[in-house]
Amino acid sequence: MREYIAAYQGAWWHFFIKPFYGLCFRKKENGRFQKFEVLLPEACEDFCVLSAEQCIHVVCQTKIGSILYLCLDNGVWRKTVLLESKSGTAYPKHFSLIAVGGFLNLFYTIQYQEKWMLVHQIIVAEDKLPMVVDRIRFARPPFSVSVQQGTDISVLYQNESSVSGSRLYRWSAKLFGHFMPVNPAVGGEICCFLPDRDGCVHYAAFQVVEGIRNLVYFTKTGPNSYTEPMTVYLDCHEDVEPIFCRDGNRLCLVWQEAGCILSSYRTEGEGAWSRPTRYMVPGGCQAVQYGISQNGQMYKAYGYAKEQDIIFHGAPQLSEPVKQGSQRVMRPEGYEVEEFAKENGVAGIEEPVSTVNPIVSQLRTELSHLKEQLYLLKEEFIAIKDVITNITEHKKSNVAEEEDVDTVLLENNACELQEDPF
Repeated sequence: MREYIAAYQGAWWHFFIKPFYGLCFRKKENGRFQKFEVLLPEACEDFCVLSAEQCIHVVCQTKIGSILYLCLDNGVWRKTVLLESKSGTAYPKHFSLIAVGGFLNLFYTIQYQEKWMLVHQIIVAEDKLPMVVDRIRFARPPFSVSVQQGTDISVLYQNESSVSGSRLYRWSAKLFGHFMPVNPAVGGEICCFLPDRDGCVHYAAFQVVEGIRNLVYFTKTGPNSYTEPMTVYLDCHEDVEPIFCRDGNRLCLVWQEAGCILSSYRTEGEGAWSRPTRYMVPGGCQAVQYGISQNGQMYKAYGYAKEQDIIFHGAPQLSEPVKQGSQRVMRPEGYEVEEFAKENGVAGIEEPVSTVNPIVSQLRTELSHLKEQLYLLKEEFIAIKDVITNITEHKKSNVAEEEDVDTVLLENNACELQEDPF
């Protein structure tokens, strides 16, 4: 499960999916998160949120599989349909938003002709249609993206041959480079990475040794130059999804396992990783992976919601959002995916979106049910009325027939009396 926290107008906004309500959000004011509001009832649990360009950007999927883009600008939500679904079904697309050079980049997976494809889309570039990055092997997670070398974007994934590697999107050329395998000597699955400004890249991977799946760490120090893998944790579960996070001068690896949050750290300049610390999640709470963003920057953390606050482990707690400076304004536009749009539909722009108070939403739902019940009662009343009318008319018909028979019999009797000679 993933949720997002975004900075906007000096406050933190928490976005999440709530059963029976859809995509919701709540704002943190006076040090506490307030009551939630419903943003999009038809959204399903597959979305991404990024705070950038003095706006909040949301990409999500509806319950029928359409891809939507929502933008909060100057207090007004606007919605754009990026791709309409004709199949009427939704499946995980693993949306990921990243802001580079004043432009919003969207990455997601799509299933086409029984193959999984990684798609890249620049939402605000009118002359750029979405492009297929590569055919990929569906893993957990299926890909990771990060800014690297200024304005370039590095995307990490497993290709359809199950080889872990990356491709670099060079912003100056608006093209992806060749697929480059990452440290083939590890012989495992690369699960996450974190580039540094000095060119060093941190990697975490799963390495299977004698049937045991271990979490290891290594770095890339130069072209095709890697350090030896260091074991961080032994015998990981299949559903473990580690993330990198910085806490001061510590580099942390955090993951979730069996309902708990585990964290191990390494101090800069030191080689060894600490023994993993296990954090128990209180009863009634659930461990969640959060994406936290402000001014176009995002980092991930594991934590859980407790009353009107969110507690993180292996990551710094929420502080006051940094004041946003003057930035260029993004213009939301809709796009077609060249190959997929022919089968799945086209894009379209809709009217501004209004949020709904959950109480109002519940009242509307109950009112809708009452209207439906009243309609059924009305139909039942009409049916009963028709039955009563038919019975009444039938009785009248029988009475009339009996009266006619009596008249005929009386007339016949009269005739017989007249013919009697006596």
